[in-house]
Amino acid sequence: MNRRSINLSLIAALGLALLPATSGAQETNARQTTKEQFVGTWKVLTLKATTGDKVAYPLGEQVGGYVTITPERIWLLFVDSTRKAPATPTLTDAESITMMKSHVAWTGRYVTGEQTPDGLRLSSRVDAASSQAISGTERVYFMRLNGHTLTMKSPGVIVPMTGQTSIVEFEMVKAD
Repeated sequence: MNRRSINLSLIAALGLALLPATSGAQETNARQTTKEQFVGTWKVLTLKATTGDKVAYPLGEQVGGYVTITPERIWLLFVDSTRKAPATPTLTDAESITMMKSHVAWTGRYVTGEQTPDGLRLSSRVDAASSQAISGTERVYFMRLNGHTLTMKSPGVIVPMTGQTSIVEFEMVKAD
């Protein structure tokens, strides 16, 4: 081997030795979600609630809605996208009950906490809601961005449509 071949071999070996360390650091950073990444408006794709070993879709399998997150506040509106419009502008009692069970909306200021294996912790105190069952409660979610999909998952919150405490998970894509 001549001197030039040895130098090129050393440079190549050094480059290969450094590559996995750099690649691993980038992978770790890519998996962490930051607050800045989830600020904006998101279109809801799925909403499911798990209680014990039972999975339910409290607003149907074709949920509609949006979540808007500013640097300080979160707004959520979910609806059953298959619900039928009432026959007249004035709802009957039965239609009112059906409408109340076919949506959920709430807002509150939030703070972010530690990064966990489940994502970045977000805690919000609900200050206004479509259901009094959740007004004034603390809601905790773990936020994880994977490509273009943002997942919010709770360790257990009251589901307004059922009244049960369940693990709630929803997936969204950026709407704006």
